[in-house]
Amino acid sequence: MTQTVSLSEVSLMEVLANKEARVKRQQEWLKSHSLPLISFSVNMPGPVKMSEAAMHIFNQGVDAVIEACGSHGWTIVTRQLLQQKTGPEGVFVVDAPSASLLKLAMMQVENGHQLGRLMDLDVLGTDGKIISRQGSRMARRQCLLCEEDAVVCARSRRHDLQALLGKINEMTSYG
Repeated sequence: MTQTVSLSEVSLMEVLANKEARVKRQQEWLKSHSLPLISFSVNMPGPVKMSEAAMHIFNQGVDAVIEACGSHGWTIVTRQLLQQKTGPEGVFVVDAPSASLLKLAMMQVENGHQLGRLMDLDVLGTDGKIISRQGSRMARRQCLLCEEDAVVCARSRRHDLQALLGKINEMTSYG
């Protein structure tokens, strides 16, 4: 399946507006389904969020979510997959026994899949709250290039964007 991908840069305002729209969409889905949600996006540094590498990570992630839910006997009631300038994203409504168990399964994907460090698999309980890694007693993610906390490296811009993108391209075989 060949997909045409736009390599357009996005502004911070576009990213923030999309995040706001995503939260609104999640709340609507929670109201209409009353089941936990998986909100999936790709961790892509820099101003280009939609690329061949991002779509490869996304497609691998969608398959991993489906496989993880299936292996636990959980039904994906419905899903929505979007390809936007701000990056690919998806939302899955899952008939799982609890949001906490669903979060543990998604952390297994993030920690066990070869591209899992590039996947952001948030789980929202029926109350609309995100189940955090810290709340599940899991360590924060490590940086792609060093062993430090990824959030600390990202906020301090410790690493050059080209080095990060080079690592992602190497991981996805788009280098």
